[in-house]
Amino acid sequence: MEFTISSQKLSHSIEPLCARDSHVMHYERRGLGLPRGAESAAEVPSYVCGYEGCTVRYTHLDGYFTIIETPDLPEAVEEPGVNLLQCPRHQAWLYRSVANNSGENLVWRCGVEGCGYTRADFGPAWASL
Repeated sequence: MEFTISSQKLSHSIEPLCARDSHVMHYERRGLGLPRGAESAAEVPSYVCGYEGCTVRYTHLDGYFTIIETPDLPEAVEEPGVNLLQCPRHQAWLYRSVANNSGENLVWRCGVEGCGYTRADFGPAWASL
C-alpha cells in the first residue's frame, strides 16, 4: 500500500531538537493556519522550540522552519541548511534527535507516527551540533 506524505500523521510523542539551539521542542496540536500550497489554510500540528523566544518549528511535511510575522498572515520560512534528509519510506523530513543509549550523539529520525526510521551516518559535522 502506498501513502502520500500528506496522509501521514505527525507523531505527538517524538522529541525533536531545535535546529538553532538544540533544545527539545514541544508538540503543539492547534497548528498555525498557514497556507499549504493550493489547499486552503490547514491547521497542521507542529513542534515548537519556544526557548527564549525562538520561533523554530518542525513538521514532517515542512521540516524545520521559522515563523515570520507579516502584516496579514504569519509566513513560514525554511531554516537554512537543515532540511537535508527525508525518510525513504514516507518522504517526510527527518528531525534531529539524541541517539538512544549513546550519550550526546545525534541521529535523524522520521516524524511520521509509527515510523522507526533512523539515520545516524550523516557525517561528523552534524555530530557536534
